[in-house]
Amino acid sequence: MRKRTTIAMLVALPRNRSSGTRAVARLKVGDLEIDALRRQVRQGSREIKLSPDQHILLYILAARAGEVVGYREIADALGQTDLEIRNNTLARHLSALRRKLRDDPAHPRYIETISRVGYRFRTTTET
Repeated sequence: MRKRTTIAMLVALPRNRSSGTRAVARLKVGDLEIDALRRQVRQGSREIKLSPDQHILLYILAARAGEVVGYREIADALGQTDLEIRNNTLARHLSALRRKLRDDPAHPRYIETISRVGYRFRTTTET
């Protein structure tokens, strides 16, 4: 029985591996530059250190700048499954991300909260 499990896992692993040569676009939105492969974020000349979850959150939002990204989609990308935990976790990640970006939630420069729906990364052309 144990041997079959091991064999099944070995067969499944190659299908789940991602290619090391896959290109991921570096995003430039406003004064932010986000490099997903190196997990680096620059705001003008300032480098911003983010946790892995904060980096995922920022990349998801910035990649769809101008669009509302729903709570569920963000939570799924972060691997959050429990609804109650997920809402609290998202709020904490977003709060920390805003602090690091020096973004005021009352007058957002980067990330807007769309009540009961999700978040939206503002484009540079918006006022």
